Parts: sequence; structure tokens; C-alpha cells
Amino acid sequence: MKFNIINIIIIIIMKKLISVSVLLSIFFCSGLYSQVLNTNLPGFKIVKSIEGGIIKTKTITVNETSAINYIPDEHEQTDFPNASNIRWSFTDPIAIGDICATSSNGLYQSVGWDLNSKRISVYDNNSSTPLWEYPANFNAYINYTSLSDDGNYLAAGTYHNILVFNRTNGNTPIMNFNLETLPDTGIAGPVDITSDGNFIISCASRTDSSWIFGFQRNSNNWVWRYRVGQTNNTGGASVQGVKISGNDSLVIVNTYLGVYVFKTYTGQLIWSGSVNPGSTSGTQFPQAISGNGNYIATINYSGQLRMYQWNGSTYNQTWMSVESGGWMTAADLSYDGTKIGAGTLNFLGGGNYDGKIKFYNTSSSTPLWTYSGCGDEVTCVSISKNGKILAASTWGDLGNTKYDLLVFKTGVLAPAPVFGVQSPGSFFWCSVSADGSTVVTSGKKVHARSFGNGGLLYNVFIDTNDVPLGISSNNQPAEFRLEQNYPNPFNPSTTINFSIPERSFVTMRVYDMTGKEVMQLVNNNYSAGIYSVDIDANNLSSGIYMYSIEAKTESGNILKDTKKLTLIK
Repeated sequence: MKFNIINIIIIIIMKKLISVSVLLSIFFCSGLYSQVLNTNLPGFKIVKSIEGGIIKTKTITVNETSAINYIPDEHEQTDFPNASNIRWSFTDPIAIGDICATSSNGLYQSVGWDLNSKRISVYDNNSSTPLWEYPANFNAYINYTSLSDDGNYLAAGTYHNILVFNRTNGNTPIMNFNLETLPDTGIAGPVDITSDGNFIISCASRTDSSWIFGFQRNSNNWVWRYRVGQTNNTGGASVQGVKISGNDSLVIVNTYLGVYVFKTYTGQLIWSGSVNPGSTSGTQFPQAISGNGNYIATINYSGQLRMYQWNGSTYNQTWMSVESGGWMTAADLSYDGTKIGAGTLNFLGGGNYDGKIKFYNTSSSTPLWTYSGCGDEVTCVSISKNGKILAASTWGDLGNTKYDLLVFKTGVLAPAPVFGVQSPGSFFWCSVSADGSTVVTSGKKVHARSFGNGGLLYNVFIDTNDVPLGISSNNQPAEFRLEQNYPNPFNPSTTINFSIPERSFVTMRVYDMTGKEVMQLVNNNYSAGIYSVDIDANNLSSGIYMYSIEAKTESGNILKDTKKLTLIK
């Protein structure tokens, strides 16, 4: 059962090729890219402009071969005061930015660089100069990384090694498990680390069957291991995803067809199933799990998103949403298990593609909103732990006219991004901090469907204040509208969304049934846009309340509306 050159070739073929038809493409990964080695490519400088409240970036070619950092000047920093901005970006001339992560506190980031100059790099928010880097084996295909909540510990899977680093100790691993000590070796695949950094879930990935391991961070002796994939070999048994639940109690692991849920610290298998029951069409994307593991979601190349809920003894499917004519390519569940974000790749025919970002309540297969027109595959969706921010990375269109990173406030019913990055290439991964204020994204300097090399890494600050950020002019509302609060009934918090078609002075208040004002929510000027307001009703008693909005427009109109909300404690 030695992992031989045939196995490696199979993995490379499956990971590199993009099929020309949906029927054939289910056997290959859409998430990677075409490359050629060329160290003589010119560099470029990224220039920022602000259009419709969203920062756009353009590139200027320069006759340099070294990496060029994005450094906003003083004027750019003040163009968009107290709002989102790019802290820094980095362009590598020959490597690809693949799997990236940000710590839960948003202070530290990591990325695995692949193709050429293979390495693992660690950063902070101050600079695109790494705090340190670990050189990876030149045979590594993907360098996987994961960070503890405080960023003090980093887990990595790279070629034949499963590694753990203490960030403050630099690039010397404090744990190094060599897969060559196993009789059947395997390749180090996806990895995740618990919030405190004390436990690691990793794997020895093979096409015939794979080992899943649980390690204490300071020991090379596994606490548990489990072999997966022996009976689900269609598409290969290589591990495609490892994701630990937010409270560290459970971990979801998937191969091409199989999906497994284990207890994190003991390895007890509590559930297993298929990502596509009754079909040989699987996936090469990771699956999703909520903070306490009560909800899981699976996605596949048949365009299916399935939601499951734990009933005390097993997971029951509660609904399925199908993307006709496309794949489901990304999914993430909110920590509280009430929301799920998903991404798609849509085949339009004639070699044309598109992608969508969808946002659901976990109680319904009907999306709360859908953002279309991403241009190509949505590669990753990441929801902040507090549930307020959703980030999505995409390949973007071949002409680089669309945003490759999109950031949304989840409480807004209309899918208007509050921030976007339009890169010269494509993004393959993104990660968001617990409060949503830090987003990191990584990718390729040219479009994923184009030959070429060079990598991208962006560190973005997101303004998470309740006053919404600028709204894209493409999403400017055509009418005044007050939405019904959600959830309703609620306890103790709920969200109200409203739209205004032109600049207005807006007031919004909450009244009890006697007409007494109990809360003022809004009292400020707003530009035309779509906004959300959160209500914290901890200080109110159970009952029915009214919320009322008044918008005095610059053109002299006064727009009003009132709705009911119900608080149940």
C-alpha cells in the first residue's frame, strides 16, 4: 500500500484539470489552476480607488521581477475615513497563495504558498513582511494551515509532515509527525486546530484509503486515528476537508464521496454518510459544521446543498437546495447554527461561467438572498463567529472586471457588498476573524483559467460599526422600504433592514402598544442605500411593539412606514 508515483499523478490530474463538460468535470477539482513556471514576469503596483463606497484596485505593470507590496499613501487612507480598507497586500512573483487563515482575534494570518517557492508564512496586521516562514518540501502540492484563536499556535500539513508551531518561537516546529514512519505513508492533507491550540486533527491522505489523526500539540504520538474511504472509493479516498466545530467538540471530515463526524478528542465516530447519496458524483470541497455541531451541511458537484440537524442520536436531513446547471463549491455555517452561506460555479455554455453567493436560514431551503454575477467559481465562503460578516473569495471573470473578494453584512436582505477587492487574478481562499473586522484572502496573480504564475495575499480591515458602509451603485435601491424584522418573534435580539432611494435624514423608533417610545434606533443622515439595524431588547419586557421609520429626503419628500415586532422571553 505504498504511496507511489501513480497515486501522485492521479491527485495532480484530479486537482489541475478543469473539465469542459459537467459530466466529465465531476471527476476533477474546479478549485485549482493552470500554471507555467516563468520567473521573468513583470511585477505590478496595485492602485486603489473608491467607487460607490467600495474600494477597487487596478494594476500598473512595472519592469521588476521582485514582489511588490501595496502601501496606501496618506491621501488614500483619508479617502474613506473610519471605514473598510486594505491594510496591506503582497504579490509573490512565482508562488501561488493557496490555503490562508486568520486567527479568531484577527491579529495574525497564515498562508501556504505553492507551485514555486513553496513555504508557510505567518503575518500580522502591520506589514506584508512575514513574521517568519517555514520552507516546505518541493514535492508538496498544497500547504495547509490553521491557526488557534489567539494566533499563538499554527498547525500545518505539508507533503509527508504534520507540523505544529508556536508563533512566538519562530519557524521551528514543536511537533513534527513524519508520515513516512507509516507503512502506507500518504500525503499530509487538510488540517485544523482547536481554539486553544492544544489539539490537532490532521490526515494521511491517499487515493485508496486515508487515515484521520488526532494529536496533542506537543506529541508525535497520535491520541486516536481512524481509516476512512475503504468503501467509498469512487473519485478517490483522498481527504478533501477537515473542520472542527467552534466549541471544539466535533470535527467533520470528508473524502470525495464520504462524510464523517467524530468527537474531536476521542475520535469516536458519531455519524457517517455520503455527500451525494445514491450518486457517484462527489466533491473536492470541504463541508460545514456549526459551533456546537448540531448542524452540518454537505455540498457536491450535482449542485446540491443539504442541511442536517442532530436529533440526539443521529443527523437527519432537514432540506436540500439544488443549483441547476452548476456545482455547490463552498459552504460555511454560522457559529449559532441559524445561517449558512454557500457558493456556486455555474456553467453557461460556450465556455462561459458564472458564480453565485447564497445566504440561507438553516430552517429553510429558500435563500434569504442571492448575489449573482461573480463571473466564475466562488471558491470559499467564511462567516464571522458573531454572524455579522460574510466574506467570499471568487475566481472573478476572465476580464477582471468583477470583484474577486466580496464582503457582506449578513443582516441586510438585499445582497449589496459593503466592501470588495478587484484583483488582477483570482482568489482561492478566504478567512474572517470572530468579529468580522479582519479578512484575509489568497490566490493567483493571473486568472485561475489562464496560464501564468505569481500569487496574491490581501489583509483587509472591515468596518463593522452598525452604521453601514458605502453601497455599490449597482445595488442602489429604487424605492423606500421598511422590512419585517428577523427573527420575529425574537429573544433578545433581532435585525431590521430598510432601504432609501436618495440621501435622507432618517429616524427610527420603537414604541410599546400604548404609544410610549421605548427605544431610539436611528437618528442620522444616510446616503441612498440598503441598511440594517440590530435591536438588543434585554431591557424590554415580553410583548408586542411597533417600530416606525421616517425619512426626510433632500428632494423634500417625507417617507414613513410602521411594522410590528414580538418579543418573547
